[in-house]
Amino acid sequence: MPYIQRRNAILAMICLFLMLSLSTVWFSYRTDKSNAAAAPPAQKPVPTVFVHGYKGTARSFNGMLGRLEKSGTAEKAMVIRVTKDGMIVVNGEISNRARHPMIQVIFSDNRASFRQTAGWLEKTMHILYTKYDVKEANLVGHSMGGLICTKYIEDTSGRRQYPDIQKLVTIGSPYEGVLTRVFKQNPNNTGDAARDLLPGSVALKALYANKSRFNPHIQVLAIAGVVNKPASGDSLVSLDSALFSRFIVPKKQYTSKIVYGKNAQHSSLHENKRVDRLVADFLWHAKK
Repeated sequence: MPYIQRRNAILAMICLFLMLSLSTVWFSYRTDKSNAAAAPPAQKPVPTVFVHGYKGTARSFNGMLGRLEKSGTAEKAMVIRVTKDGMIVVNGEISNRARHPMIQVIFSDNRASFRQTAGWLEKTMHILYTKYDVKEANLVGHSMGGLICTKYIEDTSGRRQYPDIQKLVTIGSPYEGVLTRVFKQNPNNTGDAARDLLPGSVALKALYANKSRFNPHIQVLAIAGVVNKPASGDSLVSLDSALFSRFIVPKKQYTSKIVYGKNAQHSSLHENKRVDRLVADFLWHAKK
């Protein structure tokens, strides 16, 4: 073959190779672009807000949150402290890659009335919505914390700029009040909340009276403790009181669980590993 013909043939092969390569790159680009457009946006994680009870502190939920984090079930993302004058102090952040982020709320005035404490929680949740883009959330409350969460849900019903609550867990929450004789034996039980926690209080009656405001789409798990059979209750809250929320929450949305034994004592419920599992399974279907 003459030199010129060989050269032309080689050039033709090079051009063909370049055209095929460019076509492959273009097709790959178009496919990737099409797939990116078709793929749904990553779903933001739904944080769970933990609210302690009467006289509660950081220690109230530190253990449970630590165990859930250590097991790989969830991640502690934020600690929010509410000062006695209502200032909100936030530490931490919520990553879009977090696995079930947990937020711990701590009230400096842990004996304040239901009204005051629910107001602080309302302010906290509003900040989460407006400044941290939390549009959905779960709530977990121990003892009075569960009552405060319930009041918060009723008080913010139909109002904008608050996270849409998906699930609520109450742990030993006295919807009909505490056992009066046991409660009054402790001289340290003082403050406005102490009056609100007594059976028949105006604050407790209001929770039931306002049940129509409770969002009927929220799933609720009520956890109660029984220390000694056949005795009923966790030593401070009777079984009936802890499960009374069934008269507030729509039947189809309500679930209850009872834990037994010495670790079912009221102040030990948030340290009970059985309670850990119930909470994790209900919130995140993490049952093993």
